[in-house]
This record gives sequence, C-alpha cells and structure tokens, in this order.
Amino acid sequence: MVNRHGGGAALLDEPETIFAIVSAVRRAVPVHMPVSAKMRLGFNDDSRAEECAQAIADGGADELVVHARTKAQAYRPPAYWERIADIRAALNIPVVANGEIWTLDDARRCRQASGCEMLMLGRGIVTDPGLGLAIKVGDLSGGITWAELLPLLAEFWRIVCARLERRSQAGRFKQWLNFLRRRFPEAEVAYQQLKTVNDPALIEAWLAGQSTGR
Repeated sequence: MVNRHGGGAALLDEPETIFAIVSAVRRAVPVHMPVSAKMRLGFNDDSRAEECAQAIADGGADELVVHARTKAQAYRPPAYWERIADIRAALNIPVVANGEIWTLDDARRCRQASGCEMLMLGRGIVTDPGLGLAIKVGDLSGGITWAELLPLLAEFWRIVCARLERRSQAGRFKQWLNFLRRRFPEAEVAYQQLKTVNDPALIEAWLAGQSTGR
C-alpha cells in the first residue's frame, strides 16, 4: 500500500524526492538533534543506490542505515553487504550496515564485507535478543540464556495483553516463540506445546509454570 502510493521503497526511484524529504526534516528539527535515514539498495535493482544515498547525505542526514537488499529482493538471502561498502565510499557521513545478520559470525562477515563498524539488527535480534550483547563482546557466551529470556517473555505477554484484543493475544505471543526457536531449543519445546493454544488463560498458565520451574 505504501509503495503503491509513492512512499517507502518506491522513493528509491526518485532521489530528488528523497533529498527534498530529508532536507525538510533537517529544517524542521533543532540543529542539535541528529537526523538519520534508512534505505534499501533500490526498488527493482541497485543501480541508483549511491545516488539515493548521496541525496540523503546532501539533504542533511547525519547518519545512514543501509539494508543490503532491494525491495524486489525482499528478505530473501543473501544480503549484498559489499554494496554497502560502495555506498560508504561515496559518502562523508557514518553508514550503518543492516540485513541478514542472524549470528555472531554473520556480524563479523558483514563488517568485513561492508567496512562498517556499526550494525543495525532486525529479525536477528528478535530471534536472539542477546545477539547485540554477543556482538559487543565478540563471544556468544556474552549473549542471553533462556532463563534470562523468560522474564522478557513475561513482560512481552503483559504488553500484548494490554494492547491487543483477546482473540489476537495468543497468536502474537506464539509469533515471537516461532522466531526464538531458531536460536533456543527451549523455544522449540515451548512452541510445540503452545502452537494449537489460543486461550490467553492457558498462555498465562504456561508462563506461570515457567517461573516456578514446573
């Protein structure tokens, strides 16, 4: 819907519009407030990636995050981190690499290919909430354990119940468990136990059982 109306990634075919938008934002906020932007490599292809990135920098952005895929490539592997290096070489503002960073090894390879020290984590940190910590210390042992994650699951459930209709609550909770099972064997067990459960009261009971070790 956004792209069909000229927004989102569709703007990557219009560098002049990107420049106008970033310039307007830069004028609208206080001078001391940083302005950042995020872009993909393009819409159907990456032929205008550097041009769009330059438009963002020329518009006054202080930092640029680049998701290393086009809109057409969606979220399919791989991410083309080396294209971020091309963009980084063309700009005089900090560039942050994003896309397909699921593990500590991915982070290392992304840094090497893109030349970026700074990374933005998307679905990878939903799958492994301790990934940022692991990357920071350079060791998976610096991440998060399942026991440490359980209170976060309980807090997530509290937020889900406060913000979503009852009929949607269990589904949203299982959506996160589905991501987590890529990283945590315990999440796989939990997902199998709850995948047919739609009663929020049963989710509540499951969480209570986790906190008591049952």
